[in-house]
Amino acid sequence: PILDSINLQVERGERLCLVGRNGEGKSTLMKLISAEIRPDSGEIALERQARVARLDQDVPDAIAGTVLEIARAGLYKGDPDHLAESAVTRLQLDPLAEFAQLSGGLKRRALLARALACEPDLLLLDEPTNHLDIDSIIYLEDFLMRWGGTLIFVSHDRSFVRRLATRIGELDR
Repeated sequence: PILDSINLQVERGERLCLVGRNGEGKSTLMKLISAEIRPDSGEIALERQARVARLDQDVPDAIAGTVLEIARAGLYKGDPDHLAESAVTRLQLDPLAEFAQLSGGLKRRALLARALACEPDLLLLDEPTNHLDIDSIIYLEDFLMRWGGTLIFVSHDRSFVRRLATRIGELDR
């Protein structure tokens, strides 16, 4: 078992950082919370109708289209289109820029816009500072400090964790 007999409760508005060595189950826990995988046993309980969005640590290769098209892919059925436009604007992105032509940092920002377009109650970020330059990291920190939702993130960036986390959970063996 990767995760055995764990109990985790995250309160609304919290910014929880998961830390631990590689292979301890941090990414697996976030996939369980986002229902991308099912637990072998136990249960994952979220508030009724809670919207969960996850940003993986790697930029997928198979994404094509403009930044706005990428953001629209994050909309839940029935969500108004202006939510995608708003996410793109808040992250200071060019909506007509082609995703494939963006730098690594701007690609991560476009994927964050996709995650935010559904107005998630819970945002899961796996190594969000990977491939970002210092200016992009500072921008992301400032953005997430102002964002009012609940955040669970994995990071080995100590400065990012110190500035952002309201609580730290360590996974160890």
